[in-house]
Amino acid sequence: MKNINGLTHCQPSIRYNTPWKMFFLVVLITLVNLPNNVMAEEQSTQTIPYEDISSGSLYFKKERDYYAAITQKSDYQVNVNGLLAQVNFTQTFKNSSDSYVEAVYVFPLIDDASVSSMIMEIGERRIIGKIKEKQHAQQLYTKAKQQGKKVSLVSQQRPNLFTTKLANIAPGETIKISLTYMQSIRLTDETFALRIPLTLTPRYIPRERHVDRENTEEKIADTASPTKFTTSATTKINVNGWAISNARVPDANEITPYQTRITTGNPNEQLNPQQRVSLVVNLDGGIPVANITSLYHSIDETQQFNKRLITLTDKTARLDQDFVLQWQLAQGNTPKAAFFQQVDSQNEYQYGLLMLMPPKAVNEKNIKKDVIYIIDTSGSMGGVAIKQAKQSLNEALNFLNPSDTFNIIAFNTNTQHLFSESEGANSSNIDHAKHWLSTLEAGGGTNMYPAIELALKARQRESYYRQVIFITDGSVGNEAELLSLIHTNLANTRLHTIGIGSAPNGYFMSEAAKVGRGTYRYIGSINEVDEQMTQLFSQISKPLMHNIELAWPMADVEMFPNKIPDLYAGQPLLISARWLKQQNQTSIKNKNNEQTLNQLIKITGQLADKPWQENIALNIAPSVVDNSKEESNGVAQWWAKNKLDHLIRLRHRSDSRTQDVLQTQITELAIQHQLLSPFTSFIAVEEKVSRKKDQVLKKQAVKNLMPKGSTQSIPLANTALGIAQYYLIGSLLIIMAMFMQLFKTLNNKKQVS
Repeated sequence: MKNINGLTHCQPSIRYNTPWKMFFLVVLITLVNLPNNVMAEEQSTQTIPYEDISSGSLYFKKERDYYAAITQKSDYQVNVNGLLAQVNFTQTFKNSSDSYVEAVYVFPLIDDASVSSMIMEIGERRIIGKIKEKQHAQQLYTKAKQQGKKVSLVSQQRPNLFTTKLANIAPGETIKISLTYMQSIRLTDETFALRIPLTLTPRYIPRERHVDRENTEEKIADTASPTKFTTSATTKINVNGWAISNARVPDANEITPYQTRITTGNPNEQLNPQQRVSLVVNLDGGIPVANITSLYHSIDETQQFNKRLITLTDKTARLDQDFVLQWQLAQGNTPKAAFFQQVDSQNEYQYGLLMLMPPKAVNEKNIKKDVIYIIDTSGSMGGVAIKQAKQSLNEALNFLNPSDTFNIIAFNTNTQHLFSESEGANSSNIDHAKHWLSTLEAGGGTNMYPAIELALKARQRESYYRQVIFITDGSVGNEAELLSLIHTNLANTRLHTIGIGSAPNGYFMSEAAKVGRGTYRYIGSINEVDEQMTQLFSQISKPLMHNIELAWPMADVEMFPNKIPDLYAGQPLLISARWLKQQNQTSIKNKNNEQTLNQLIKITGQLADKPWQENIALNIAPSVVDNSKEESNGVAQWWAKNKLDHLIRLRHRSDSRTQDVLQTQITELAIQHQLLSPFTSFIAVEEKVSRKKDQVLKKQAVKNLMPKGSTQSIPLANTALGIAQYYLIGSLLIIMAMFMQLFKTLNNKKQVS
């Protein structure tokens, strides 16, 4: 030992470096023995300019540049007529490589999309897709792919999440997949809204439940990151997604597509059609429309009589934020009621779609409310989403009355609350809440379960109207589990959801509001916060229209929803119905000399504590019609979609035996009406062989763009090693720990000596 400037300095002996030499030697051996395909993958991608690549996960080298094997762009043609919109959605895939490629593209649609047709276009050839039972369709797809035939498969993973698989795309070839679907138009406070989802927020995948053997109590453990490895008896690796499936989310690998973001202004990207969108809306209100507004995209507008043609101003717009179009009817033209019908020439039924606006309630006195706010502070809320969420909650606190009580629950991986239980909405408590709110930051996993459970099981105050307001992007994969939790514990609470960000999970948000007997609204910009929160508190502060019943003039009407929900102020009643054509009814001629049946639907209910009744006159087409003139307006398809949704909800709440029965009913109904469902898929096969057996087929998962404004870390994809990679990393960490412990032991011996 030597003393240098008053400090004791130890000169280590060479023998104490031996453990580190051994450690680096073992690490070197481990890396050398990694499978060649992984090392090759790392070496071949080191110089890929990731910051300049907008999409795609399979790249080919050409001279000094890399380019995506498959590019994809989306085109939407939307025809709005009344309360329904028909959308023709075309996905264009181009293979820029010199190899045959299979493309896999996971894409969002609106949560009530009713997909009824699929066409595969190869040059001038058009192959019409057929609806098949899902497993059978998958078998046909696999067989055709192996035979070298061009084949496409479109399947549903969630009501708002679908997958297109397209095999044997030849080098330089372009193939189009066209889907046709119906979706509803939202009507709130005399404002109509069309929403087209264009991308998605990565879903959080929770770990499996495990049993605490000491307490024999079932616990729920969740990861802080969706990419953390979880051991599961149902573990299944799939190159389509980054997550590993488990018992709580058995299809996790199918609902977690690869994603990317744009971080630079590479001029070459202007020539890249990948993840671009064109959109045309034909707005036909039947009567003049006014106040047309696109919330997040610049639009151009052309008027043709009462029709408006809406297009995107940016012809190279990216698929990174949902498109939302709003409009109103000309002053005084918003109908109090509307009825649309369709006679199906293929069966013995007629179909109807009824819309009724309840009367505006006059709020005679304030309703005492106990309001519990749940705010999502997980990593997926990073960026503009957390700002929108905090601003929304700040605004919501301002709407509380002194007679109200409130609490706030924040969650990410963990859950925390402002008060142990609700406190009075006095100025001191509200100021404290706003300060507490300002300290929240986004990070961690989207572990919703404990937060929802805490809110719904909180002590109920007598004479208070319990409201839970849930502010989140809904980016979870265990939707069924969470909806079951809400259904089981709701009691007299009302659950309202507010979707936040550029691309929230609309299916979970809207379905949670339905199960929670509340409302759902979407905030995609800070500029909307004040208006949306004003509307929400205006609704929940007024009496509900409840105990609603319908008396139809026809016998054996099958309608959905079959149990009429309570209605909030400004919220329309929308009912799909079906009845038999052949009924002994007397027809009369209307002013156009057409045979009709003048009948009344009687609607009764209560507005606060006062009875209410409305009669709607229907001009129903009789059973004897000229079917050659029949035009489908989507009413029959919409009824089938509503019945499918009803059966699916029943299945989620049933035992295994009943689930099998309901699955059969869902499959048969979907095939009968040619609709996509959880148990049916569209498949199109070209009969001629395109790829010879000795030619390699490469697979590419097409990446979605991350939502605009998001700062969430992009989930890591599985490498070529799949699950083995996790074991190798774990083994390497163990080796490091062993050598660190060995070095520490040797060092201690040295100090003792």
